[in-house]
Amino acid sequence: MIKLILSDVDGTLLAKGEGAFDKSVFEVVDALYERGIHFAAASGRGYGDLVRLFAPVKDKMSFVCSDGAMTISNGEVIGINSMERDRVMALVNDITYTEGCEFLLYGREKLYVRPKTRGYENFIVDRYGDSVVRVDNIDGIDDDFLKLSVYAKNGVELCAGHFEKRWSDTFELVYNANNWMEFVADGICKVSGVRELCTRYGISMDEVMAFGDGGNDIKLLGTVAYGYAMDYAPETVKAAAGYVTDDVMETIRRQVLESGI
Repeated sequence: MIKLILSDVDGTLLAKGEGAFDKSVFEVVDALYERGIHFAAASGRGYGDLVRLFAPVKDKMSFVCSDGAMTISNGEVIGINSMERDRVMALVNDITYTEGCEFLLYGREKLYVRPKTRGYENFIVDRYGDSVVRVDNIDGIDDDFLKLSVYAKNGVELCAGHFEKRWSDTFELVYNANNWMEFVADGICKVSGVRELCTRYGISMDEVMAFGDGGNDIKLLGTVAYGYAMDYAPETVKAAAGYVTDDVMETIRRQVLESGI
């Protein structure tokens, strides 16, 4: 019997880049809560951004934030996996001095930037709103460092080799596509958050269902008993999952709320 369901957000629940959820998402989360089935967002997004998206049901679910760097349930942090500050500062300096690149540093609820261009600052503020804090020096930030992203306006393929060569042995590279490369603490991924939730609630991996579409979902989909890849996901993601779907909420309704697996 399924006791925990996790879903990626971007590309999965927000399949077409929408800025908000259809009401069906909240209806399903409500129904799961009433049945005593745990639901969690498992996303690369930070906690503040996820709470905004899930505001109507935020007190009825859990959050695996920043690709597994922090896990929150019932408003309580039950797991946190910070990056080493001195190494983060070294990577920030590397990003700063690499032409065409900017950084985005994830704290527990805030996102920190030291923009080199007005265009990047406006882009990040437009995307993340009041979660963004502009800093002159990251040394003085009183926060955990959960994830560090490299942004390359013209595409990360131009700089990926440089950062992978220098930093892939220090940090876990959880995303590398389009305009972004994203690093978390070594050995951390979304599975880290799943394990923390399972430990907290006495759930086994045989009782977990998960949905995703990207490379940062592969380990998650391959670890849980019921891993669903979106039907448009890359073949590597589908190969890791045991199942494929074109609709997360309909699958949960059919397989869990109606059939009771």
